[in-house]
Order: sequence, then structure tokens, then C-alpha cells
Amino acid sequence: MKEIYFNEPLKIKSSADNVKRFLDSGEPLHGPGKNILKIKNLVSKKLGLKNIFLTNSCTSALEVCSLAINLKTNDEVIVPSFSFITSASSFARTGCKIKFCDIEKKTLMPSLNDIKKCITNKTKAIVIIHYQGYSVEYLDELQKICKRKKIYLIEDAAQAFGSFFKNKALGSFGDFACFSFHETKNLHSGAGGMLIVNNKKFINKVKIIHDKGTNRYLMKEGKIKYYSWVGIGSAFLMTEFTASYLLPQIKNYKKTFFKRSKLYFRYLKYLSKIQNRKFYIPNNFKFKYNFHALVLILEKINREKFLKFLKKYKINAVISYTPLHTSAAGKKFFRGEKKLINTDKYVKQIVRLPLYDTLTFKQVDFICKKIEEFFKK
Repeated sequence: MKEIYFNEPLKIKSSADNVKRFLDSGEPLHGPGKNILKIKNLVSKKLGLKNIFLTNSCTSALEVCSLAINLKTNDEVIVPSFSFITSASSFARTGCKIKFCDIEKKTLMPSLNDIKKCITNKTKAIVIIHYQGYSVEYLDELQKICKRKKIYLIEDAAQAFGSFFKNKALGSFGDFACFSFHETKNLHSGAGGMLIVNNKKFINKVKIIHDKGTNRYLMKEGKIKYYSWVGIGSAFLMTEFTASYLLPQIKNYKKTFFKRSKLYFRYLKYLSKIQNRKFYIPNNFKFKYNFHALVLILEKINREKFLKFLKKYKINAVISYTPLHTSAAGKKFFRGEKKLINTDKYVKQIVRLPLYDTLTFKQVDFICKKIEEFFKK
């Protein structure tokens, strides 16, 4: 068996063909242009998302949010400790305070009870993580809490493009929602992101932040003759060149997700039959899912020993996030005033298995066979 990588970026011929057409057209590489406009129209049509800003990363989308809500030194932003670094650092860079919340045991998703405990009169925003592309089951309740307490809700939907909560696409519920098109995601542009602004009062402000702090959008609308610097912003825009690679993937995303679903359920079918297995698989199929990740939570098993065993057979499984509250930067915000019991425990037991477009049934069966062998020992 040849080496099985943890991830191989999606490669479809139509993406390469569209890049070639774009380069042959002689249109500006930077943009925005036709490809960006088409992506925005497709996302709006297919997922019902509006007020779309394409960015050069999900991190940039999060940073735009942090600038838009005008965070001050004493403001607090609640973020799960079990998340990627920039879910917190994008807000910490403004000088505000980060409050870390715990996760749920069975789902690894942010705990609503712990979020409630973290809320104070200084809470300005809550960042909810759609881990693995799943939705928390209390999203509508959290939305009501934020509205009642005048707290901004920000969906970190980096892994969740195409997933739903009830009958609405993830990204529809927060004041803002941020997506990733990094090469590790189901759809990608190498690096890229997307920001959805659902709170209409921020749309014009985001236009300024998104375009280097300028009022260029007013010039495009014919309302001013020349644009100028009017606020804080940065170079957050996705390039037209990048968008030309992403566009065909957006067009065909259901086909890609269906392919991933077959691999996902192949894993589940085999893994569920393993005798004496000491792991469980957190999943939630109540709502439409994009099949982003296959996660095992080991029970009373040494994770390093398990990963080393798989590596011996050229299977590259990986861990998930390391806790933000125990990191060198995170400790500046976390004084140990409370325990993040589930985060501290379960992050040491999580293993992500390979899952990508070119993975084969034969490779999935081989991985499962080796996992079965491990638990027979």
C-alpha cells in the first residue's frame, strides 16, 4: 500500500481549465472581476447567503469582523478553547479580552451551558465554532440569547460550507459568518475565505474595511469622483486569479460532497463492526452535512501509540487542535479561574482520519483493517 496522506487538495479539471481561460483573457489578476461576481451569485443562489465578501483567508474574514464591531480594551469575546488559533487571535489583536469556554463531551462542540456562564455585561461577541462542519443543536437558542443581551454572534464556519442547521445554511445565523477555502477544506483556492454580513448595519463599514480602509465602493457606485482613505482596513480581498480556480468547485460542490459522503459512510460501516473498539465517532446527521472530517475519540488508549501504529503502515492520521487556553498566548487571558474539563480531557484523545476526494474505498478499507488490528492486540 502506498502512503496515505491525511489530506490531498481537491483537483478538478474544470478548475485548471477555468484558470487557463482567465489567464488567456488578459483580464487583471487582482480583480474583483467576473469570477468573484459569479461565485457570489452562485453562493447566494445555492445556499441563500447574502452580503458576501470574498477574502484571502478565513482569518481575514474574522479580522474584518473584529474591526467592524469596534472592540475596546474592556470588551470581552467568548471563544471555545478547542479551536484554531485565529478564532481567538483575530479578536485579541484589537486589545480586547478573550474568555475561553469549554466543549461538550459527545460532540466536541462549544458548550451552551459554559457559554452562558462566560457571559457578563462586558461580553461584546460570541464566536461559535462549527467544528467538522457540523452545527451545534442550540444555534437558534444562542441566536435569541445574543439578540436579547445585545451580543454579536459570529459564526466561525471555516469547515462548514454547504452544511445546514434545520433548513438554513450555516452562515445564516450570526451577525457575521466566516468560511475558509484553504486547501485542507472540501473546496479550496489554495488559500481563501468568505465573509457573510447578516447584520445590515455593518455592510457599508465592512465594505470600507474589506477594501483597505477606503471608500472605493462609493466611487464604483458613482457617488464620488475619487476614493480616499476613510477608516481602518487592510488588503483582505480575494484575487480574481484565486477566484478563477475556486469558481468551478462552487458550481459542482454537491458532486464533491456526495463523493466524500460515500467515503465517510464506508468508514462508519467498517468501524462500527470492530469488536472491542475503544473509540467513538462524534457525528450529527439531523441536518444536511458537508462531510468535512472523520474524527475518532479514543477511550483509555494512548493516542501517540495509536498514531505510531498507523504511521507504520503509511497511514497519516493527525490530532486536532491543541487547547488555546494552555498556549503561551492564551495564558495571558486564562488565569485558571475556572476549569475547562472536557477541553483538557478530550483534546488528548482526538484523532482525525484521512478524508479527501481522491481517497479510494480500498484505502479506507485498509485504514479500517489496521485500526481493527490495533484493537485486537
